Amino acid sequence: MTSENRFHDNPSGAITDTKFNLQWLPKDSWQDLGKWLDWEGMLAYRRLVNQFYAGGASDWRFPTKEEILAFHLDDLCQNDFEGQEAHIHPLFVRKCAYYMWSGDTDENGRIFRINLRTGET
Repeated sequence: MTSENRFHDNPSGAITDTKFNLQWLPKDSWQDLGKWLDWEGMLAYRRLVNQFYAGGASDWRFPTKEEILAFHLDDLCQNDFEGQEAHIHPLFVRKCAYYMWSGDTDENGRIFRINLRTGET
């Protein structure tokens, strides 16, 4: 499977990820709410999208470390909110954040995230 055909639009408004057999929302919290969120804000945002059945679902969760690492795609990109290249599939809404949170933590209890510009964690 290539990066190009890994993701597909689906009628519910979510994007299907054929690699992990899961759904992604096409936009992030900045695009949805117009503000950046810290971790506590992200927890509240997740509750909100579950409450409103975003993408037709009510079981949204934060992605795993493995899912986030695979979300960064070296061969595809679009502009993030600062006009820089973020290496994500073009089905996702432009002007996204350039980092992404995971539900996983490291050995020190820090929440894992990835820089979508560089792939660094």
